[in-house]
Formats: sequence, C-alpha cells, structure tokens
Amino acid sequence: MSIDRSVAVGVAVSVEITGRQATVALIDRLGRVLYRCHAKTLRGRPATATLEPYLRTIDTALAYAQTQGFHILGIGVSIPGSVDHASCRPLLVPLLPSLNGFPLCEFLETRYQFPSRLHADVDAAILGEYEFGAGKGIHRLLFLKVNAVVGASLIVDGQLVRPSQQYTGHICHLPVSLTGPRCSCGKRGCINTLVSMDAMQKMVQRALRRGEETSLVQRLLNREYFSPQLLAEEAARGDSVALQVYNEVGRWLSAAVTKYIDLFEPNLLILGGDVLHTSDLLLTRIRTTLTTNSSSRVCSLIEIAPARLGCDSALIGAVASLF
Repeated sequence: MSIDRSVAVGVAVSVEITGRQATVALIDRLGRVLYRCHAKTLRGRPATATLEPYLRTIDTALAYAQTQGFHILGIGVSIPGSVDHASCRPLLVPLLPSLNGFPLCEFLETRYQFPSRLHADVDAAILGEYEFGAGKGIHRLLFLKVNAVVGASLIVDGQLVRPSQQYTGHICHLPVSLTGPRCSCGKRGCINTLVSMDAMQKMVQRALRRGEETSLVQRLLNREYFSPQLLAEEAARGDSVALQVYNEVGRWLSAAVTKYIDLFEPNLLILGGDVLHTSDLLLTRIRTTLTTNSSSRVCSLIEIAPARLGCDSALIGAVASLF
C-alpha cells in the first residue's frame, strides 16, 4: 500500500472486541487498514483487568503510528453487546459483564487525550459498509449479521435508526418459527435457536445421534474448533451433514430476511458475520428463496449483497464517524 510521507496521514485507532480476542487497527480516511494487532479477551475479570490487554495493544498501535508520522484522529470501539448512547457506555455485554455501565469513552479519553466513539458491533458494521463498502450512498440500508448471535441495524439517509430493540440490535429473540426449539426466554422458534453458531453445533450433534456419517467428526476429534470455516470447507467437499446444516440455516435465515424486508423496505440488504463470510451457499439459498418462494412483492425487488468489507466491517465502521 502506497502512503505519501510528505503529509501527515490522519488515522483513527479502532478496537473491535469479540469473545475470543480484540483486534486493534489503524484505519485511514479511505477506510484502509494500515496496521493491525490482536489482544486476548480475558473473561470473568473486573473492568480494568478486562481492558488491560486491549490497552497494551492500543499503546503498541499508537507507538507504531508515531514511528510512521501518522496523526491520530481518535479511538473507536466496537463491542459485542448494546450501548447506552446517552452516556456513551456499554449497556449490556453478555460475554464481559464487568463492562456493563463502565464509562468506557470517558476512560479512553482521559487516558489517551483523543476523542472516542462506542458502537454495538452490528451498528459499527453497517457504518463501515455505508461509508466504505457495499452500502455507500444507499438511502435505506439494512444490515443483518450472523455470528455467535444474530444482529440487525438500519441506516436511513446516513443516520442510524434505533427503533424498538425488538427489531434492531442483537435480535436473538426475533420469532421466526412457532414450532422451533424452546429458547432461554421461554418462547419457541427465536432466531438465535435456529441460525446461530450454537444452533449449528446442535444440528451437527443431532445428526451424529441419528448415526449419520460425516467427516466433521474426525476433524473435531483432532481438536479442531467448530467454526463457520470448518463447516464451509466440509460443505464444499460435499459432506451431507454440513450441507444439511447449511440448508436448515438458509431456510430460517430466509424467513428472518423476509420479515426484516417487509418491516423496513430497504433499498439494499447486506448480509455479514462469520457464518455468512465463509461460504456463498447461504447467500445463494436466501436469494433463491426470496425470488421464487416469497409471497411478498417487496422481497422480490430488494437487492441482497454480501458485506464488501468482509470480517472488517465492524473494525472499520467503529471509527467512521471520526473522519
């Protein structure tokens, strides 16, 4: 990547926190990742101890920025949870409960003397796609992601829309089936019981109990981590269980997508998240379902696209408002 050293390059420090690690990156005004490093996520610790590995990695990124002569514009953070926008604090971070209510923006601004921004991961992702990716310039943009949980976000005329939490944010309990598995909330057929990573693992386990043969078993016995990538690789090889999982997840994702398109009537729907980045099978299934089986005329007219920024959507979007 060519960078003009004759002028100071303005960059923002982005911190994307996930359950396993945080990615810290330097992002320029064009949405390019100029530098990245990682820090392990520590669970079950007080807030300051939880943040310590992230802070050390931010320090490393800032030291690199200084050697390159970069001008720091601010710090943006993406969290796997919800945000209290009035106080700029995490509201609910299920994986890291010690951060709930912690004055994170104030803490970072005091420590580093830079402006800071805080976003839920799905909101950061849609901002990244709107500013630098597949959703650039779209009037009504809807983003649906599938990671450990399912999330949705909406932008209208360049502004994040925050209606009822039932329909945006981490939408684990959006009902898509009256007869689906019982959810922790007590209802049946919540989307997270049908398309999340945990749901996909349970599909594989049920297939194994039925005695179905799958090459997934050997890979898991070899201590490989169950992941979207592993599932995608086996599906591409024609493994029947992996293909069953994709077929089932595609069915319920199509139901969720139909509901969301009818609710918000976007000009473009972007699908993102680890589950959707690793294979085209789900995207193809959803497109086919909407064009051939949907009773909604609106659904048949909506364009559906994968996240152009891929797994970096939230990382880049966390700092979009700093430019």
